[in-house]
Amino acid sequence: MSYEQMTRSDLIRLLEQHDQARSEAGKDGIVMSYTGRTAPWQIIRQVKPKMTKINQRVSVGLPSEQAENLIMEGENLSAMVTLYKYRGQVDLVLTDPPYNTGEDFRYNDKWDQDPNDPDLGDLVPKEDGSRHSKWLRFMTPRLWMMREMLKPGGVIAICIDHRELYRLGMLMDEIFREENRIGIINWQKAYSPKSDTGGKKGGVSTATEYVLVYAKDGDKAKTGLLDRTDEMNARYTNNDNDPEGDWASDNPSGPGASSHKKMVYAIQSPFTGELHYPPSGACWRSDKKDMKAWLQAWGSTYEEKWIDDENEFIDEKTNKVVKVKALVLKGAEFKDGVFQGPNEIVKSSQLKAEKIRDSDPWPRLIFTGNGYGGPRLKRYLKNIRKGKVPLSYWADEDYETPFSLGAQSWDHEESGHSQAGISELTAVVGKGHDFKTVKPLKLMSKIIQIWCKPGGIVLDPFAGSGTTGHAVLEVNKATNTDRRFIMIEQGNDEKGDLYAKTLTADRIRRVISGNWQTGSREPLGGGFQFAQLKRQQVDASAVVALQREEMIDLLLSSHWDKSDRAKNSLSRVSDDKVKHLFAINNRQEGFFLIWEGADQPSILNREVFKEVVAEAKAHQLFERYHVYAALAPYTGRTVEFYKIPDKVLEHIGFNSRADAYNNDMEVEVEQG
Repeated sequence: MSYEQMTRSDLIRLLEQHDQARSEAGKDGIVMSYTGRTAPWQIIRQVKPKMTKINQRVSVGLPSEQAENLIMEGENLSAMVTLYKYRGQVDLVLTDPPYNTGEDFRYNDKWDQDPNDPDLGDLVPKEDGSRHSKWLRFMTPRLWMMREMLKPGGVIAICIDHRELYRLGMLMDEIFREENRIGIINWQKAYSPKSDTGGKKGGVSTATEYVLVYAKDGDKAKTGLLDRTDEMNARYTNNDNDPEGDWASDNPSGPGASSHKKMVYAIQSPFTGELHYPPSGACWRSDKKDMKAWLQAWGSTYEEKWIDDENEFIDEKTNKVVKVKALVLKGAEFKDGVFQGPNEIVKSSQLKAEKIRDSDPWPRLIFTGNGYGGPRLKRYLKNIRKGKVPLSYWADEDYETPFSLGAQSWDHEESGHSQAGISELTAVVGKGHDFKTVKPLKLMSKIIQIWCKPGGIVLDPFAGSGTTGHAVLEVNKATNTDRRFIMIEQGNDEKGDLYAKTLTADRIRRVISGNWQTGSREPLGGGFQFAQLKRQQVDASAVVALQREEMIDLLLSSHWDKSDRAKNSLSRVSDDKVKHLFAINNRQEGFFLIWEGADQPSILNREVFKEVVAEAKAHQLFERYHVYAALAPYTGRTVEFYKIPDKVLEHIGFNSRADAYNNDMEVEVEQG
């Protein structure tokens, strides 16, 4: 439709979308434009939460263990909206979305107008000329919702390959903003060359894939440390009896010459008088005053001096030429950046440096080749003993440069490879799973350790074979920690097997118990709740029409309180002797449901309260009673009342004032 054909209201709406997009992107941000684009926040506002059904037969573990982790079967956008209690509570989103390789995701064109349309759409073939725009339309609202699920300091790590790398990067810059980009990891998915050139003549075989890492707020996100091994620590020695302890030599330079021009200068060796510069494109990593002090620790006096080596630049703010001075032996003369003498200065410096080299602990800045080579920097084990800082280049297991913006490379020994991922899955569940690509546990475990602290929550909206959940349990076992996972999987409806149950949950069940298809292994322990997303939307009329067990499923999935929103998990009570008690929280307080169905009274009165107290005493619970009911004429200081359906709707994200359900029945309130 052309602009001339559009109505006035349609044109206004289009302009509003444009203005909103610019506002969200910020002054210097970007907004992608593609066929069929709809602002993601407009789509999210339309998505309605759905009813959930908890499948106890598939769930694993004690009630308290089931409450820690969740596997949800269903469409992931609706699922994330439904999981309102976890919005703003997730530490790490770690996911492996469709790569748009051909028939690996579905798209329904009706979703552009109605994202609640239950039809999952058709598989998008490789030959579809609009496959890239469909992929973007599919991913955009889901990425937006993933961002909503993160804590302010939360991080998303999303896997991708070369097919959609650039489009995903642009999309991530738009939604998360470029300044919140933490890094781009490229990991070696294959360790032997293959003739896969992407179907292009003269193409290059693709042996790597990528993980884009962004923070919700870069100022609040924290990058953790990896556990160190004895092998790593053994690489540190103390041949010079340094009182600071064991050390290893490190590169004194790092990337960033273009943004740290004053950190690019010559230093003069105290042994040879030779000038050393950082490599091309690099700068010294340490402050100039520290570099000077470390050089002088070799016994001679140094000074900052312009040596006429054309090491200068124009300051963008003042538009003046800045001449960057070198650190040289005091009294040394230079012309065009070349040492002119006097030679006695270098000879004197050499004697002093050799004496220190042969008798005393060496200074922090050392020189290789017994003093006659290039500069290196001591890195002390005591400063990094608690962990291993994520690496700029991860092929070296012991390189501890802080993780910085740019491409980070992990070879197959560091991250595992795709074949290892397939072998790991097959070992657990057996052959016949039909998965051609599976992320290795080593890759996922490493990311979890770095960006999800103990006790944190990891969300995977594209759970697939369940590698993320397996990795969380494995990390917990290895480090004696308590991270939690939420995995969402829609499955392959084409084959009539949604496989969240038959594969994803089965894998996690087996690693928890240690009952692998290939034999017994050490159990990882833990448990999970298995929930199925139903087609029915949640609203007031739907809530009050529920039967008791359906209501319990909804409350277990949705309940939260303000004091500890994500941690307030409810453990189901399975006891035929109780009438009202249905769950217990982690503070050993009981949750009671006064509900037998839509046509039955749901009233907390004095007699019902006595029954509630008796059930709490029988289960040795604290005297704080959380009661769900339609009406509560009896209240007291120990009663926390949740009105049905108003409080239920509030807990799944409805505005309680706008969506309050008006009950025509009026009763007189009693005070206990």
